[in-house]
Amino acid sequence: MIFLGLIVLMGAALVWKPSRITLQTFFLVPSLVDAGPQPLQLFAPAPYRETLPYRSDPAAAADLADLWLPAGASTEHRAGGMVLVLGVNNAGRNYSAVVRFADAMARSGMAVLVPDSAKLLAGTLNPDETGGVVDAFRLLASRPEVDPHRVGLLGLSVGGSLALLAAGDPRIANDVRWVNAFGAYADAGQYLAEVAAHAMTVDGRVVAWNPSALTRETFARLVASLVPDAADRTLLTAAMQALIDSGRLPTLDAALTARLSSPEARAVYALLTAGSLERAQELVDALPAAVRDLLATLSPIHHLAAIRADVFLMYDTADSYVPYGQSLELADGLRPLGRLARSSRFRLFDHVEAKGVDLVGAAPELWKLLWHVQAVLMETL
Repeated sequence: MIFLGLIVLMGAALVWKPSRITLQTFFLVPSLVDAGPQPLQLFAPAPYRETLPYRSDPAAAADLADLWLPAGASTEHRAGGMVLVLGVNNAGRNYSAVVRFADAMARSGMAVLVPDSAKLLAGTLNPDETGGVVDAFRLLASRPEVDPHRVGLLGLSVGGSLALLAAGDPRIANDVRWVNAFGAYADAGQYLAEVAAHAMTVDGRVVAWNPSALTRETFARLVASLVPDAADRTLLTAAMQALIDSGRLPTLDAALTARLSSPEARAVYALLTAGSLERAQELVDALPAAVRDLLATLSPIHHLAAIRADVFLMYDTADSYVPYGQSLELADGLRPLGRLARSSRFRLFDHVEAKGVDLVGAAPELWKLLWHVQAVLMETL
């Protein structure tokens, strides 16, 4: 009789959506952090994987995406889905952690589209990338195996910022079910100032922050791209190499300043050598109008009101790629709009990737991760 009762309880748990998705999330978490036994790999059927173009812009026709479909997805049994938006990196959709994540989500029952961008892979960022996310979303939502009413956007790092920008795009704003931004920046200009000064603002206080080598390199490329004069860009690129290599704050070289011919180059070099966050912020505010407009276009904090979906935020307090104060700013901007579904703080990740996780020692953090992921999956599965 007791055994029969347990069977009934287990059956009820699988039928009741919250308990079923909690159980699915429990099996999913080990795959997300690449630690311990991987039950999904053992018991869930392998998904279907296809590579296909996704961009509507002919100039970006070479950009490709990987589509991962759950084994049971069909026109009769459509799956919910997500677009996984990657950040500025040189790995892309074939990176092992990305493949593991997409495979695990598809085994859990979710269709996943992972688009690559040649520009992001090359370390450059411009407003055109938002259009790429829109294209990817529309492609996934149009698949006959996918329920278009249960498709969201999950963005990592800079990809989280792009996901937020795309969620407010009028072409898809009413169709995006949810957005999860992990380690995103809120304000591109503020982000530049924080990288330049090796400091960040948290709860109104300025604290030291040591950006990673990749962050310094991406910063150098971005600020160099703001300079239209080719000769000046060459001079600045050489000067910024010291920043990339050493990680130290550069000091102003008066001789180099004299050799820079354009006001944009001198403004960028002044920012590079600002020395303090307050001074760096002043210099960002004094950049040429065209540059400020570009940074505003790339800043989700200025476009949150256009988002119609629920937004989930994740950030790690030890993030050396994007200072977590940027996520706090996003939360503060979303909360009064009624769009903040959840904001989760972690001490578990190397930026957006978990490495060498001890399942026992990290149990409190993994518990937070489980409930955050469960809340997102409730929107789609």
